[in-house]
Amino acid sequence: MLTGENGVLTKATESKEQTEIGQEKEEIKMAYAAAKTGKVDKIAEDVTANELNAELDKLNSTGTASGSGTLTVTFENGHKYTIDQGTGAITGPETGEVPDEGEEVKVEGVTIPKGFVYVGGTKAEGIVISDDPADKDKGTSHEVAQTLVGNQFVWVPVEDDSAFKRYEGYYNKKLQSTLSYCEEPFSKGYSTEQSEYNAMKQSVLDNNGFYVARYEASKDENDNTKVASKQGKTVWNNIKWGNSMTDSAGGAVEKAKGMYTDKEKYGVTSTLIYGIQWDAIMTWLDPAYTTGSCDTNNSFVANSAGKGNYSGSLKETGSDANYAVNNIYDLAGNVWEWTMEAYDSTIREYRGGDYDDSGEESPASGRRHYTFLQWRFRRLQVSFILVGLNAGKK
Repeated sequence: MLTGENGVLTKATESKEQTEIGQEKEEIKMAYAAAKTGKVDKIAEDVTANELNAELDKLNSTGTASGSGTLTVTFENGHKYTIDQGTGAITGPETGEVPDEGEEVKVEGVTIPKGFVYVGGTKAEGIVISDDPADKDKGTSHEVAQTLVGNQFVWVPVEDDSAFKRYEGYYNKKLQSTLSYCEEPFSKGYSTEQSEYNAMKQSVLDNNGFYVARYEASKDENDNTKVASKQGKTVWNNIKWGNSMTDSAGGAVEKAKGMYTDKEKYGVTSTLIYGIQWDAIMTWLDPAYTTGSCDTNNSFVANSAGKGNYSGSLKETGSDANYAVNNIYDLAGNVWEWTMEAYDSTIREYRGGDYDDSGEESPASGRRHYTFLQWRFRRLQVSFILVGLNAGKK
């Protein structure tokens, strides 16, 4: 009676939590209303995180606001709410807790997989997760990123299943014409290439998205045969795609698959990123990408000048806040990224430009390809995704 599902202590605990939730929502409403009252245009002007924090402080609230567009208010007890910056509409709470064995939690409907914690961000600006509990709820700013210790990944939403396909990238402010030559999955590839592609695509559609590494690949500081996705590290460069078009071992594909193999600990599967997923990121950043109508002067997707490392020399991962978009660093410039896309029977595709190019010539969406896969190239490296989440379609 005391501790069962309907026991006295259980009901008392539930009642206490509901009281806390009600109080927290009331604090947010009061703080938002006060911040809105201070606006010149009380209807049109959005409330900022700083303004909301100032009013929460006046209420002696334990909540802290962060973000933009959609604000997040996190309380000391772990309760997390999202607030529309323009209307004050509140959703939540989400707990952001570390999932127990076999358990997953959600933030804005996005699954935080087993073995990972929520770091910060919103669905619109990029939800960041980490495989180290020490990073829980730390936030997403460039300054905070420099202090995080775990491998980090960013959620890429794929809300429209019909739009999950490959699109032409840009080169020198013009659309490329490469897709008629490219194939994914490659019909003459290694034995499990088709089945792995099918599993990836089904997972993305079932979960309405996927996770991509927040940073270009580096070597794990505790095991230099394994991959890391962390800020301020030396890029793992000069890595081949695989032994051949029909043998994915010995290079980027094998390294990507080996990142998360402990299924008891992690509820994910790691792979080398696919061309279709790279294009899903581009579509998320600029919807005009699906129609080939990106602004070639201002769109990050079509012209990455000033938004990536094109300095002529290699830099560490996540070296500059200006090189981040939706909380993902170095999608443009620094080094090219291998993908699973094939150009023909001897060629694989790579994306994103490098430090010796320019942002106009080789923006984030650009494709390149090279023949001799057994060679190691100076500026090619691997990027990673997480698929195979244990959640159903929302």
